[in-house]
Amino acid sequence: MTSFRLRPVFGVPGDDVTRPYLRLAEEDELVRTTREDAAVYAAIGAAEVSGEPAAALATCGPGVAVALAGLACALADRVPVLCATGEITERGFQSLVPSMASDGVELTVTDDPEEAARTLARSEPVLYVDPGFDPDGVSAELEGIEPVEPDPEDVERVRGLLEGKRVAILVGRGCYRARCGELVERLCEVLEAPIVETMRGRGVVPEYHPRNAGVVGLRGWANDMVEDADVVLALGARLSGRTRADIDWPTTVAVGFGVEDADEVVECDVRAFVEALLEDPPRTEPWNPEPGEPPEFDLELYRVVKAALKAWIGPATVDSGQITPTALLAARLSSPSELIHSGSFCPMGFAIPAALGASARVPEMALALTGDGGFMVSCQELETAVREDLPIAVLVTRNGELGFTRQVMEEKEGRAAKMGLDADVLSIVESLGAEVEVIEKPDPGEVKKVLRDVEMNGETTVVVVELPREDVPMPGSG
Repeated sequence: MTSFRLRPVFGVPGDDVTRPYLRLAEEDELVRTTREDAAVYAAIGAAEVSGEPAAALATCGPGVAVALAGLACALADRVPVLCATGEITERGFQSLVPSMASDGVELTVTDDPEEAARTLARSEPVLYVDPGFDPDGVSAELEGIEPVEPDPEDVERVRGLLEGKRVAILVGRGCYRARCGELVERLCEVLEAPIVETMRGRGVVPEYHPRNAGVVGLRGWANDMVEDADVVLALGARLSGRTRADIDWPTTVAVGFGVEDADEVVECDVRAFVEALLEDPPRTEPWNPEPGEPPEFDLELYRVVKAALKAWIGPATVDSGQITPTALLAARLSSPSELIHSGSFCPMGFAIPAALGASARVPEMALALTGDGGFMVSCQELETAVREDLPIAVLVTRNGELGFTRQVMEEKEGRAAKMGLDADVLSIVESLGAEVEVIEKPDPGEVKKVLRDVEMNGETTVVVVELPREDVPMPGSG
């Protein structure tokens, strides 16, 4: 790691963070959101689109309590986000916060800038207790952290495990954070081995690469490639339950941090390991991928979302609900930064603030993909986009219900209740100062045209597409 800049900071004012809030605001390095959870979601969007840590600011007590939803999302997805706050110990609030954990990793709570930096370097979030928070201080600590080099004996042992074997290379999000996509691409070509991806590792090696077989896991279409391999070399992948799914996994060698469910684990920097392996690559059994095709949903929702992703140039963020699997299966990625979603925590209301964060970090305008429910949770951040001059586009696929929740309820209980939504979206959007376009029928061609115009105009705009009630296939059903 060489250079990090935890700016702009996304946050909400409050008594315990007055000094850093004023300083950052006066330096025009603060984006004031309407809620603390939205501030953390925005920081997640900024971190995910850039591959670098980002920061949020929340006062202690109720502010941190609201921010915890965002921190839980960052912890579940291992996103390097720092949320700065005041003296939680003086308010008796410290007993609640450290109990948050995901897959055995606890949320780090510290007042030490060096510990905060090391936590971010592990691609984990941190609650940083410092009433005088200075993002440049943590950035300076980050710049001094050297990557963990692999032990030569570990590299040699892995080389022996791969020698003469049919190898599949599993690529996770950690490869994006280690900035080693080109090295992994070279490794798969040298070993003549296929690439398979976790859902959050998509695009590290572009999905149009001839050796990229596709995604493995719960909604994967390249699961057979894993079962046909002798050894899986997992690079920067956590091997979560969603990735393992019902696949018959062969011997698995994992490189990275925070991985337990593997036959061999090498804890080191992924990039450094790939570089070391390429110095003297093993002779593996060559084999070509036989990529399957991701399932296409025969739904108006799928056709609309696919058209939107094809039309949009900048990054896109995805909310929770029926739109999540739809967007993930409709997308074809050449970089992980092109589609930002919460793979594990899946909070409703994620997409709009995450798009704000993405737009603050990259020059391209971000597109938030959301349904009725997600829009109602975080639509107030449209006012933030207008006030802070951070233009975003929002595609609302409006079917008048909490569709995915209804499906889950019907599957588990045989019935559903109180799933309807009937808000006046147009009036809400106009009252928040944003532009609005309505597409009354699910016409993919019209969706492309309208979104291209929105991206060209560069103003915060909500595009509402009226859709029928539909059922998205659940995992394992198609």
